[in-house]
Amino acid sequence: MLEKTAAILDVIERGPASSAEIAEATGISRGTVFRLVRVMARLGLVAQDGGRVTLGPRIAQLAAAGDGVPVANAWAEKLVALRDATGAFAVRLHQLHSPATRVCIAEVLDLHAPQRSQLGMLEPLRADPVTLTFLTWQSNQPGVRVPAAVPYRDDTLTRTRRRGWAQGFSGPDHCVATVAAPVLDRRKRVVAVLEISGPVAALTPAPGRTHGRSLIAVASDSDVISECLYRKGAAVPGAPAHKVSSLHLLTTTRRTG
Repeated sequence: MLEKTAAILDVIERGPASSAEIAEATGISRGTVFRLVRVMARLGLVAQDGGRVTLGPRIAQLAAAGDGVPVANAWAEKLVALRDATGAFAVRLHQLHSPATRVCIAEVLDLHAPQRSQLGMLEPLRADPVTLTFLTWQSNQPGVRVPAAVPYRDDTLTRTRRRGWAQGFSGPDHCVATVAAPVLDRRKRVVAVLEISGPVAALTPAPGRTHGRSLIAVASDSDVISECLYRKGAAVPGAPAHKVSSLHLLTTTRRTG
């Protein structure tokens, strides 16, 4: 049975998969996969999102313990609290992977969120609040150039720095709101960006003004800063230059209002 459990973990380590896909990849019957996944979910080894099976929070805790990181994950609890307080569907921490790409190192998702997991995925910098935040707090560092794909003007960077956060809207009819704030080390260098995203109905039409201070407070928390400093430079699967070993949480909590 342990061999079958390990085989299932091997499959979803490469990305979310359905029970049918797991059965096909492992040769385990679909009924057995279903039963094992149910037990593994109860133990926190996997999580289920719309019929897809992903790695669960217990995996991240075990990895952190092996790396010498406290399992308590007080920083993770703060991300969960931020999601619940703001009504966001997703809370994410991002770090730069290269001058032109970024990677999500931790995320807390609502089970009912329409967004897919971004954990460990490399993404090009694009014109959005996360990229704007990175560029704003890097603009005073020598050798930093704004990519042509995100032509922010100096006054935009100045205004963002003064506010302490960046906001934006996406999706059909701009129905999804995003707010981002920098995680800064003691020398005020940006080591990560904290982002919340969710429907405008929950985050309000002025999400930065409504939630900016709460986001800055969490981004300035010593536990969150320490986590980001620990993760900086540490492996994304398939990208040897940068390693991600972090948190992915799905919860069944549905907020109202």
